[in-house]
Amino acid sequence: MTANTSKEPDQGLFALPLSVEGVDDNDPDGYVPLEILRNGTRIIIPYWPNPLPGDELWINRLQNGIEERLYTVFLSPPQPAFLYFILTPQHLVTDGSAYLYYTIWKGSGGIDDPSPHRKLTIDHTPPLRLKEPRFPDATLWGYLNNKTVPPLMSGVTVAIPDAIGYALPGDIAKVYWQGYSSLNGAGPPVPGTYGVWDKTLEQSDIDMGYRAVIPFDPHVKLLFNDDSALANWRVFRAGRLIGESRQSLVKIDRVTPGESGPNGLNAQGENTMALQLSPPKQRPFSIGVKEVGPFSVITIDTLVDNLIAKSVLDSGNLTINLARTLDEEELDDVDVLVGIKGSTLEVVGTIPLGPIGNRPAGNIPLNIPSSFFLEQPTPAGPTIYEVQVKVYKGGGGIEDPSNVTEVASDQTAPFHLKNPRREVRPTPAPTFVNRPADPQVTVNEAWRALPANANLNLAMNVGYALRRLDDHLRVWLVSSTGTQRVLVWDDVVPASGAISIPNTVLSQLPNGRVNVLYDWSDVSGNRSLESVSTAFLTLALAQIPVLTKAPLVPKTDPNYSTSLFLDDFVDGITAIVENAFIQNAEPGDHVHLVLEDAADATNYLELTPQPWANANLTFPLAYTDLAQLFADSDKPKAVTIKSVITRTGMIPDVESREATIMLAFDYAGPPNPDIPDLNNPAMQLPVVTGASGTANSLLPGDRDKAGTFKVVFALTDPDITPEQTAKCYINNEWIADYVPFVEERGFEVPIPAPLISRLPTPQVNAHWSIQKSGTDKNVMTSLPQSVAVGGIPIPLPLPTIAIRNPANRDFIECFGMISPTSNYVLGLRIPKSPLLPPGKTITAHFAAYLDLAGTQLIPNTSASQDYVIKAADVLDVAPVGSPEVFKAAQPVRGAIAYGKYWYTTVINGTQTSEPVIKRLDTISNSFNYCDQTATPAA
Repeated sequence: MTANTSKEPDQGLFALPLSVEGVDDNDPDGYVPLEILRNGTRIIIPYWPNPLPGDELWINRLQNGIEERLYTVFLSPPQPAFLYFILTPQHLVTDGSAYLYYTIWKGSGGIDDPSPHRKLTIDHTPPLRLKEPRFPDATLWGYLNNKTVPPLMSGVTVAIPDAIGYALPGDIAKVYWQGYSSLNGAGPPVPGTYGVWDKTLEQSDIDMGYRAVIPFDPHVKLLFNDDSALANWRVFRAGRLIGESRQSLVKIDRVTPGESGPNGLNAQGENTMALQLSPPKQRPFSIGVKEVGPFSVITIDTLVDNLIAKSVLDSGNLTINLARTLDEEELDDVDVLVGIKGSTLEVVGTIPLGPIGNRPAGNIPLNIPSSFFLEQPTPAGPTIYEVQVKVYKGGGGIEDPSNVTEVASDQTAPFHLKNPRREVRPTPAPTFVNRPADPQVTVNEAWRALPANANLNLAMNVGYALRRLDDHLRVWLVSSTGTQRVLVWDDVVPASGAISIPNTVLSQLPNGRVNVLYDWSDVSGNRSLESVSTAFLTLALAQIPVLTKAPLVPKTDPNYSTSLFLDDFVDGITAIVENAFIQNAEPGDHVHLVLEDAADATNYLELTPQPWANANLTFPLAYTDLAQLFADSDKPKAVTIKSVITRTGMIPDVESREATIMLAFDYAGPPNPDIPDLNNPAMQLPVVTGASGTANSLLPGDRDKAGTFKVVFALTDPDITPEQTAKCYINNEWIADYVPFVEERGFEVPIPAPLISRLPTPQVNAHWSIQKSGTDKNVMTSLPQSVAVGGIPIPLPLPTIAIRNPANRDFIECFGMISPTSNYVLGLRIPKSPLLPPGKTITAHFAAYLDLAGTQLIPNTSASQDYVIKAADVLDVAPVGSPEVFKAAQPVRGAIAYGKYWYTTVINGTQTSEPVIKRLDTISNSFNYCDQTATPAA
């Protein structure tokens, strides 16, 4: 007999693997970036090839042997090619390995189709807080403008500070830059300005920092009037983030008063880069020269005394600013002449000025290689160069020479030798003018308390060759182990060489031997080697206390990775300042905690100080306090926590490192007036109805039939959304979950008849809960609704089978098999009855048909098997059928079949149970039989 079929596409044997946005599919360990751990991401599931109306999708997470259902949704075609589900930070709170996978239940029935497991590696170890970057060329008011030296078209210099104690050689530093169309780094970013630059750190970078240059094009040229940029940096080790800084702001204003547009724009308002030098153009031996002005005018942005900044020389280009002439032609070009002062200027190249319409208003920037301006071995001082341009109208004809301007090239750092060129460490060590008299130069509190010793008075050697008053000195005091290095002077030095350093800087160093070292840099930016680290003094001070660890918040362990939920207030939340991580504290010191909104420094909380008592200090974290930080957020919020030690006369206070904790106080449902209590009296009570239709009363005639559980929201209640899950209960037994596809004003779920049949009399309670999907925290529960329960009728001993979701697919499916992948045998569940005592033999029967009436038998599908009734406390499941029988019933994809099952036994003759006939389907969404063998195509 020919089977009924429907045309379906080919597909492989298993459900396709899922993906996690932001996690590399090619990374087998699935390392989850810290940004995703903080903010969450999405799970991506490809839609399966053989969908049915009402397919049920489970998304599960497995970690530490515990499996959690994240989502249960019901889907009907059509659907997009990929399905997206939120993976929240709460799903990723526990460090270690976790696995995500999904299962499709065909038509919400009993055929499961699982996907492969996707491994995720979770590590919340918080990054260290690095020092913020600086903009050394910005004005006192934090601006970069057209007067910035070196000019902005050479790029923006970002000074990256030292990373002592944080980074190691070989770590990768990344500098991040983003431009904004506001002066405060707020609002939408300017497209095209974002950039990231990597550098492999060397020991010198870690000790002294380094400078990164943000290229003008395109990262700066798109920022014009009243704009800004934010920069920060991070350190990575083996691909893992270990430290990050806060963002630093610089303001950018490239508009010159009185001019029509920003520096670097042409007449049409388009950004233009400086014109580039080409080989010299061959000119006729004799050429006309203007007899009268105006002659061409050039300027070059230089430092004091016409010195060229080292950053300009290092950039590879020097920019000449040519004032536009009054009489212009399209083919105008320029010869550039360069020579050492006192020698003949020579043409080094020609620059076509390009179409008139593309020339910027005001000055035309001309780029020439900085290699033309290298410092020469003689004379001893900087090398003076002269620069001139000659403008040729129309590329020939009339020569228009410019003024001759001078620039000075100094590439020799203080103390370095120029001829022959050699780097020399500066000497001698600074003289400690008011040093203590003892041989060990011991600085103690008594010495420091003397008015004459308010400062460390040092005398520096200022007699080195070519010393300038604007030479810049940096001095460090260094612990003998080198682990702590404090910059104590960063400025120019008077002609006398005398400098004074406040003695308070000594509090930043540990007791013991302290060394001194220094370096010099000149106005051009050339920096000397560091001096030899030399013994300077012996420190013996009353030590400033040190907090080496952030406060412990036990409920967030491990590593502050577990969020704080409303559930946690049941037992109370505390923070502990551990005494083992406090050094140098003294009686009279006080300790308090500071908690701060990580995104808003104005939203903070200081807890009442406690006196240090040489023991752990416990601070209660009350909901009323933390709610102030959480404010009205509708999603988890990051909050920093640190401990602070105060001491009379000690300035500043001593702070611990910050730790970041997550406050997850957001919840679903109407506002709860009793928060943080999770029982919400504002939730509407459910209405339970049986087949008789009587509200909150199940009559005797309802006990063998399905009922309904319904909740209707009040007008002021918020809707239930697709991101929320409602759970329904009666007699504290779960009925069903409800997740809407759109926002709804209430919901209704069926109560299965078996559940109603086993309810006790005369009364039970019903309630419901609502939560954000994907987490079992902050679950709001309604108050109980009383439901009356009538008496229980006696059912007939009909056979049943395991049906996973009879409300959606009342089918014979793989779920009803005793062991689908081994025996592929249907299990008839035989009710206990006095008619079937233990030891009684019955015969289970099965047959498949083409029609629901059971009149068109499918060949080779009849099966029978004897079964002996078990003891009263053992479930009776009678096996019947075989893989061959069920495959004969559905020989190809799309085959339609119906299965009939019953049992017989001998009680004063052969007795037969009432046959049950149902739709038969043992083919999965991926076209596999229950034993995972492939179903043939039609």
